[in-house]
Amino acid sequence: MAVSDFFAGEIATELLKQLFMISARTGRYKSMADNLIILIENIQPTIREIHYSGVELPAHHQAQIRMLFETLDKGKNLTEKVLSCNRWNMFRHVYLLKKMEKLEKTLSSFLKAPILTNILADVHLLRANADECSLDVDNSLA
Repeated sequence: MAVSDFFAGEIATELLKQLFMISARTGRYKSMADNLIILIENIQPTIREIHYSGVELPAHHQAQIRMLFETLDKGKNLTEKVLSCNRWNMFRHVYLLKKMEKLEKTLSSFLKAPILTNILADVHLLRANADECSLDVDNSLA
């Protein structure tokens, strides 16, 4: 398990908190924040599954997961900027709204891609192998 796996759940949780604050506070970002909340809530169970499996993933899967975590971290930084933006700065709001749209497209593409499905399948396969090994050990002791 990579170091970034450990912090991924925390990043996603913090990002969700900030998106809920944005959704409740600002009208122009509400629909975008709500869409991002749904996307991240859909990703969180997979992140937890990967984190708690304790299984080392192949290098190409780790790279894909790292990209996802980096995207979540960028989203967290973006939501901090949105929350700190002066409400009268319209140009900044338009700029940040475009950035949030880009974030939504990026996260959406991660969900549409088979990356998460492949990783989840790998984790379950490795867990099944571990369970099978533990049953063999139990049977040999009995």
